[in-house]
Amino acid sequence: TQMGIEPDDPRGQLEAGRVGAAISTLDDMERLYDGIPLDQVSTSTAHNGMAIVFLAQYVLAARGQGVPPSAIRGTVQNDILKEFLARGTYIFPPRPSIRLAGDVIEWCINNAPKFNPISVSASHMQQAGATHMQAYAYTIANAQVYLDEVIRRGYSVDQVAPLFTFLIPSTVYF
Repeated sequence: TQMGIEPDDPRGQLEAGRVGAAISTLDDMERLYDGIPLDQVSTSTAHNGMAIVFLAQYVLAARGQGVPPSAIRGTVQNDILKEFLARGTYIFPPRPSIRLAGDVIEWCINNAPKFNPISVSASHMQQAGATHMQAYAYTIANAQVYLDEVIRRGYSVDQVAPLFTFLIPSTVYF
């Protein structure tokens, strides 16, 4: 799911089902949230390159429950830059990836104001070998790129920044 590879594709056979749920279709998403009232819970997922597809499926699953986008709460990671720096699960080159991250943020500003469209991650930087200071520096720099992308589109920091969350390790040593 992270890479947009179907579970039955030979490239994904060793990965499918190892971490989280494989979501390829709207039906998969609807089954995942069957019986879970999406207007009463907040969910958090670690989608990055596929964040825009995940969010579309999530919104449609919520609509199937009679829940409008304005009522959904949760977070999608959508921090594609850390994939280039730390994990490698990106699909598109940097510029189109940043544009897609901005599209998710912009859509949420206008349609799903209770939903956090991005969670900028320091944790993955550290897992990839960065020091605490490096991880925080990369995280703040990445957040600035996403802010710049959406501000360039005409939104203010006050509209955008409250929707950001951060994934930061609980143990910090400076």
